[in-house]
Amino acid sequence: MNITFPFAGEIFSLCSAIFWALAVIFLKQAGEKIHPIALNLFKNVLGVFLISLTLVIIGDPIIFPYKEVFSNEDYFRMIISGVIGMGIADIIFLHSLNIIGAGISALVDTVYSPFVIFFAYILLGEHLAPLQFLGAGCIIGAIIFASLKLQNIQITRKRLKYGILLGIFAISMMAFGIVLVKPVLTKFQGDVSKLLWIAGFRLVPGSLVPLIIFLFLNNKYNLLKAFKDRKIWFPLIGGSVFATYLGISFWIIGMSLTNASTASILNQTATIFILIFARIFLKEPLTQRRVIAILIAMTGAYLVFIG
Repeated sequence: MNITFPFAGEIFSLCSAIFWALAVIFLKQAGEKIHPIALNLFKNVLGVFLISLTLVIIGDPIIFPYKEVFSNEDYFRMIISGVIGMGIADIIFLHSLNIIGAGISALVDTVYSPFVIFFAYILLGEHLAPLQFLGAGCIIGAIIFASLKLQNIQITRKRLKYGILLGIFAISMMAFGIVLVKPVLTKFQGDVSKLLWIAGFRLVPGSLVPLIIFLFLNNKYNLLKAFKDRKIWFPLIGGSVFATYLGISFWIIGMSLTNASTASILNQTATIFILIFARIFLKEPLTQRRVIAILIAMTGAYLVFIG
């Protein structure tokens, strides 16, 4: 099945942003009781199952069905991208989310676009314009501006800075992972079956990372004990579906249908949706300083895009 309608890449990228914003809200609720390692393992395994089920329903094979079209380099890119972007980065991001909350995490998320542009320059040879450097500066400045006088926070300033730095590091790894696999996606623009298979394949090494870490932990029972709470299953499953099924699938399809810069700026709108959803569902404060910082950061993201 091929996607050919106008602006498909832009539409899928925008939908991905909405799904990711919803995922952040649900995962924040689930992460209050579930350890990031266990949470990441659960959502990635569920993502593999749902994507596999989708491929079976549409009548496509699952176990290495495209050997003739994937090179060894393609497999290497997908595996490394999954390990870094879906395994390590997600654990760090979930830990950061637990520390700083969804509202501040939305602000940190604005570094995604500059990192995509940067890695696209390094790995794919895309060039950076002066306006893009200015946009990146706006985003960094916005984060500093917002973190100086944050109100109604339940953690120390040192803990807040730690959480923000973790979030930035996680987002940079996610950006690296998607840019690394971009050449593979470009081969199958609009081919939903192959793109879904790539999304599922990336989740396999992404699942092995938290699984390996989990097996070496001494407090396995304590990590699993949180799953006994029935109240946590709704946000747990909701966050997993929005993050590793709908979010990732739409993200990869959108990235394949348009260039990395366009996709990244539309993915960046997740910042606004996270703020709105955090206010509605988590009752997180929407202060004037935070709104100004978000507007500055989004302006920076737009400068990165038009540059």
